[in-house]
Amino acid sequence: MLRFWESVASPNPLLGPVIACFSLVLMIGGCGKKPLRNGVPFGLDVIPMRKVASPPPEETWKEKGMRLVEESKYEEAIEAFKRHIVEDPEGSFGFNALAVCYKNLGDQPQAMRNYERALELVTSSEEKAKILSNIGNLYFSANKPQAALGFYKEAHAIFANNPLYPVLIARTFIVLQEYDRARKALEQAEKLRDHLDKYEREEDRGLASYLMAHSYAALNEEEKVREYLKKALKANPKKYVRKLKKDLSDEKNLLYTLKEDTVLSEVLDDYSLHSVLYFGFNR
Repeated sequence: MLRFWESVASPNPLLGPVIACFSLVLMIGGCGKKPLRNGVPFGLDVIPMRKVASPPPEETWKEKGMRLVEESKYEEAIEAFKRHIVEDPEGSFGFNALAVCYKNLGDQPQAMRNYERALELVTSSEEKAKILSNIGNLYFSANKPQAALGFYKEAHAIFANNPLYPVLIARTFIVLQEYDRARKALEQAEKLRDHLDKYEREEDRGLASYLMAHSYAALNEEEKVREYLKKALKANPKKYVRKLKKDLSDEKNLLYTLKEDTVLSEVLDDYSLHSVLYFGFNR
């Protein structure tokens, strides 16, 4: 494992040296029998947060940072999380959260330094695996799939019950054009899929299924693509109705070939109606 932890001088002299780190997991990318586009897996590099319309009267630095991230105000969120770290210097959350912000600002070196710091502080094997997978995401987005693969495998070894990690391993094998190994990793993920409800956070519902659908699309297994798209829609219609409509209309996306699929269109229409009725969502 790479270790290049460095302290980062805070712009506020009262804060002292601070660094950054957090996140979670990922956009499907890659290539294979059909090329997948490299990129950070969508939806995973997020901080669990609650919906807040306006700042509460007594907001902690942690809460403020989470709200600012939700509003995509990453530079302001960084300052809030730095203040949170002063209050809790031995906790991994603040460094994880800082890494999310730096990552979204395109500062990968800072994000990596802070993920490394979070690894030094984290005590839970489940959280450690998430940080390792996010370091893998940084390498994957930097077109270094072999390096990413090592971190994904380590995450899976530390916390083998989460089906997301073999999915990440599979999509990396696809990028490396190792299709048989990708299939084996997807088989592992399928054996663990009953664990999804336990390990997927509310904001990540359906993510592993959607990533599996993209992986199977690269392997030309359309029945599996339909199966896992349906699972993603069922798990999180509010999010994946919009996502799937966008992917089906994008000529560069693997799912574009299914835009005329009648079975998938009927399922999408059903969940589109569900989204409108229950979420007021119609985009």
